[in-house]
Amino acid sequence: MQQVAHAKEVLPSLLGVLTDERMARCIDEAYREIFQGDRWPRGPERSHWLGFARELRAKDPKITAEQVRAAIANELRLERDGLDVATPENIDMYIREAIGWVSWCYEGTPRSATEEDMRLWRAFAAEKKRENPDIEPEDLKYAIIDAVRAKVTKMDSTAPENVDRFIKDAVKWVTLCYQGKKRCATPAEMTYWRAFAAEKLREDPKMSPETLKYAITDTLRAKMTGTDSTSPENIGRFIDDAVRWVSLCYEGRERHASPVELSYWRAFANAKLAENPKLSPEELRNAITDAVRAQAIGVETLSPADIDGYIMEAIGWGSLCYLGTSRAPTAEELERWRVFAAGKLKDDPEITSETLKYAIIDAVRNELTGMSKPAERNIDRFIREAYEFLFRAYRGMPADRPRQPTPRELHEWQQFARARLREEPKLSSEELNAYLLDSLRTALSNQ
Repeated sequence: MQQVAHAKEVLPSLLGVLTDERMARCIDEAYREIFQGDRWPRGPERSHWLGFARELRAKDPKITAEQVRAAIANELRLERDGLDVATPENIDMYIREAIGWVSWCYEGTPRSATEEDMRLWRAFAAEKKRENPDIEPEDLKYAIIDAVRAKVTKMDSTAPENVDRFIKDAVKWVTLCYQGKKRCATPAEMTYWRAFAAEKLREDPKMSPETLKYAITDTLRAKMTGTDSTSPENIGRFIDDAVRWVSLCYEGRERHASPVELSYWRAFANAKLAENPKLSPEELRNAITDAVRAQAIGVETLSPADIDGYIMEAIGWGSLCYLGTSRAPTAEELERWRVFAAGKLKDDPEITSETLKYAIIDAVRNELTGMSKPAERNIDRFIREAYEFLFRAYRGMPADRPRQPTPRELHEWQQFARARLREEPKLSSEELNAYLLDSLRTALSNQ
């Protein structure tokens, strides 16, 4: 006769079909989440939601308690917020909330909707429903909010006065971000960017106000930051910016590019442009920055000295993170990881130095954490660690008194893991660990 599971045992059988009793608890959990204890399901409501949960279970017998709870909570949220049906009363609520929220965000003070507002946005909502009779209430609500915001922020049209506002906003924002001090657009700039906007609208008469605004902002930023072209002047700026940023990040002190560096990286930039004449200014800038950084941190070459550096860094970092104390590699480790690196280079002669570096780091980490072992040999450890972690995270078990699996739990999860390995013999330790953790989390939720 099969032993009856202890009430607190968490077994793989909990991954089976949810019981009505568990789904009834999902209803309470959903009400608690949405109404914060101010409202609980009455008899007819409970019957309705239990029927809803049973329908979910019928469609997907593997549905979890968390999924049932989330589905009920979402429906309750829609009902609470008037998003279950777009009745005239609910539409009026959407309008009032939109006016209140947008005025508070963009005008500094929330205000109530006027009669004129209500007439305007009721007509807008009616038009939306005519265009799309199947529009969801939530979609209608956010369409109203977006339209109200667009009107308040002058993003409802590409009228000349709105275009002027886009230009002024762009100049203020870009100068603040990239020159350190906000300023207004000059008359010459207004003329230049009005012509730019007019050209954009000629190219695409259906361009939205938002698209036009960001086209102006992006182009203005590119012009001010030198990413509008790959001229020699801009390339010089890219180099100096890269050297300043990398020196600050990796050397602790910002400095400008020396004449030698400028000459070296100009040649690099010209070579990049020769390889790809269509390279955008931003792509070239990023290529220069990446190369300057790579040179600074030693991931520029695949020399034996650099590879040894990657190994030492990986061992030092991995031992600090996973063993608590940073240490240097032993002679045996150094030799073993050199062989590993040589194998990677043989497999992919075009591997980049950065890819090789992180391949070494990942492999060292897997070894230090036991993830390099065959998955079968880690089953017990993964089960015990999963119990300890999940009961601490979800049931509040103290770290000094971790929840250990009972003999029955350990046995059944071992069988569960081995069944998975029979299905997927090539499963890695990391993949099996994630699978067990997710499965146990679901079982705990379904309990």
